[in-house]
Order: sequence, then C-alpha cells, then structure tokens
Amino acid sequence: MSAIQIPKSVPDLLKLIAKHGKRSVLVSGVDASAANVPTGKVVIDLTGVELLNEIDLKRDKITIGTGMNLGRLAREATGANGLLRQAASIIANPLVRNKITFLEALSPDSPYFDITTPLVLLEAKVKLQSPAGKRTLSVRDYLDAVTKGLKKGEVPIAVEFATLPPESKVGFFRVARMGGKGTVSAAARMKLVRTVCRDPEIVVSSLTLVPLRAKLAEKEIENKPANEFSIKKASEIAAEEILAMSEKDSPYERTLIEITVARTLRSIMEGSIPV
Repeated sequence: MSAIQIPKSVPDLLKLIAKHGKRSVLVSGVDASAANVPTGKVVIDLTGVELLNEIDLKRDKITIGTGMNLGRLAREATGANGLLRQAASIIANPLVRNKITFLEALSPDSPYFDITTPLVLLEAKVKLQSPAGKRTLSVRDYLDAVTKGLKKGEVPIAVEFATLPPESKVGFFRVARMGGKGTVSAAARMKLVRTVCRDPEIVVSSLTLVPLRAKLAEKEIENKPANEFSIKKASEIAAEEILAMSEKDSPYERTLIEITVARTLRSIMEGSIPV
C-alpha cells in the first residue's frame, strides 16, 4: 500500500508537495487507506487541513477551501444559486467525485478543469500560497498564470466570490469530445422577467480556449423572450464568437459549442418556454 501523509496545515502541505512532486495524490473526505493508488505514489490526505475544508459566508462573500472533494462541493457549495453544485455534479460522476479534490480540478491538466467555467461567470478570486508567501488573483489572471506555470511550490488554497442575488437564474452544461481528449462547457446567469431575458451573462470554454465571455451572444438574447428561437440564435452566435478567437475553426467544435450553450440556456429558461 502507498504511504499516506496527513498534513495539519498549509505549510505542511506545501512541504509534502515540494518533496513528492508528481508522485503526490491528493485525497479528501474519504478513507485514504482505501484509495486505489498506484505503487510508488504518495497519498496526501487534505482532510486535516482545516483551512482547506471550510465554506465560509461573510456578509455577501463566499470563501471555499480547495481541499474538499467535488462530492462535497456538489452537496454543500452555497452563494451561487446552485451553480457550483450543478457544475460539480456534471463534471464528475458519482463514481469519482468523492475522489477528486477541488485543488486537483483547478489544474489545467485535470479532466475536471471545467470547474473554472462557472468560476469565471462568478468573477471569482483565487487565493494562492507558496513557501515564499501569499497572493490573490482574479480567476482570469489565475487561468493565465496557471497555464504558463505558477510560482515554484505555489498552490491554490481557496476560491472566493460575491453571492448572487436570489433572482439570478443559473445554468451549466458540459460535453466531452468523442474519441479524444477535450471538453466544451458553458455557464450562464440571467434574470427572467415575465419570460423575458434580462442581464444575461454567458461564459464558454472550448476545446482550445480557457473560459471566455460570449458578449455578442449575451447581446443577442438580452430583452428577448425565453423560447427555442432565442436559444438557437444565441448558441450559434456564441459558437461564432468563441471560434473567432481560436486558431482554428472546426465544424465539430462549433457543433459542440452550440449544443453546450443551448443546453445551458434551456436549463435556465425551460420553465418559461411556452409549450
């Protein structure tokens, strides 16, 4: 059985990650001894690092530690009108979500990196810590930094964001590429006033790009009725807009974006669409 390390503080965790590097396997909230870990790997159980397992609500701000697993995130995340719970449930199926930490999902090499799509919609901030100190980045700056490579020994320890107003409707959807790596995801928020879309915001992550606002699609759906025509038009514009920023216009990727955005918008509007 692989060795199990149980840090009690963030500095302890940083030392372990520095020591074991890519041999580290992070777990939380489960029986670490039962984790199916390959020989030669070192299990680091984050459960004992209290700071990394907190969900803290102060006034209008939510702070979520990155040590919890996606199963707990799917059950307990607050302040986002269900957006993070929905995203965690879709990104990681019930067989694996209790084995994947939020910290692991925030790595661009993770198949669960789509958790950053709703974080962009929430305009979240990411708190990082290294042996040299601490810093806080907007999620957009974090995506840029983590893609290029964080500072030596630096890890995200918490994510914070402002709570959403109760009238904001939210949605998330994700599709995986068939026969290969890569996913497309979308997150959206809006108000529905007598079945009319108000203040929409749409974020899309494509096969080749980190999550980006689809502002032309937002403009298209603003003040439009919640119906299938509006959904189809906004989805097509979102695909056109996102692919215009990509190096390559792939018909397959265009279809995936259209499907993902349409499913996201429909999940918000379905109660308002006339039947």
